[in-house]
Amino acid sequence: MPKIEADVDVIAVTGMCVEERRSYARRLAAVRGFVLVPAEHTAEGVEVVDRTVDLLRRASQVHGIVLEYPFETPVMEIVGSLNAAGADTRLIDLVCVLDVGHMLVDIGSPDYVGLPAMGGEGEGGILAARAELLVSQIEFSSTIAIVNSGVLESAELEQAAALLSHLAPSADQCLIADSDHVHGEGRRPFAKRVPDAGWVSILNGEFRPKFHSRGVVACRYEQLRPFHPGRLHQALTSCLFQGHCGRILRSAGFARLATRPHITGQWDQVGGFFTLSPLELDGRLGADGEVLAFGQDVAFVGIGIDEPLLRRVLDNAALSDAELAAGPIVWAGFPDRFPDWSTATK
Repeated sequence: MPKIEADVDVIAVTGMCVEERRSYARRLAAVRGFVLVPAEHTAEGVEVVDRTVDLLRRASQVHGIVLEYPFETPVMEIVGSLNAAGADTRLIDLVCVLDVGHMLVDIGSPDYVGLPAMGGEGEGGILAARAELLVSQIEFSSTIAIVNSGVLESAELEQAAALLSHLAPSADQCLIADSDHVHGEGRRPFAKRVPDAGWVSILNGEFRPKFHSRGVVACRYEQLRPFHPGRLHQALTSCLFQGHCGRILRSAGFARLATRPHITGQWDQVGGFFTLSPLELDGRLGADGEVLAFGQDVAFVGIGIDEPLLRRVLDNAALSDAELAAGPIVWAGFPDRFPDWSTATK
């Protein structure tokens, strides 16, 4: 059979709540006239999806496909596989079905889930934080389908909409009021959408959330001095994410430790989960390379954040005048309890 050249339009549907996600994907496929590939099939791996797409794209009556994904599938893998060079798919919408009634509880969840193994068979022995998976789905989405909003008071719903807008400024939000409702057509294909998770927009100076609510705060922390690793560790474990500066739900950006002066670190936090990992080694920059951050550049999103206090806490974790003047040889002796970054130099 000859190869059909036209790409198939695909809507990917993600979400933590199985029943709500499944029901919405089913309705969305029916309304659009698309074929539904349920989560139990997409869970089997990208090869199964590719075979399904190849079969369906040969049917002249198929307008497109709705791919429902299990919550455990990392959203970056979804986007990467559907937008990969040579793929027969065109991702036009990435929908996060969100039960807004317990969104804050989910973002604060301490639980882990097992990620699928390579090839999609069972779990691969790799665990991921449930909260991090959820926030990544929100940040990557082009549409947030909000379900179960009726359990919230109007002020709570306003706050939830503002928080989502701060996490994913470019995503369309749609309140799904009943079991027959789905969102409207997307503005443009997903691949042509400028990715702008809230923290990225904040660092780029392009942060324009569509909704605001009292108490929902976004701010940017900049500091040219590197952090003293001991004081930063103390600030992280005893203050920042324990509610002393307000409820910080999401923070991300770039950071530097005095004990690792030539490496840019990736600051990444969701709820109670925090990582500081090596991102870029200065010595590896080419002639046209640009340093990601000379010091600290971190975006914060949360509820009731005390920005002046947050800045004081972080400034106190940065090097003092005397420490800065002492230089890297002295810095190397500072106590440093963060995980080893030796892989950044290999």
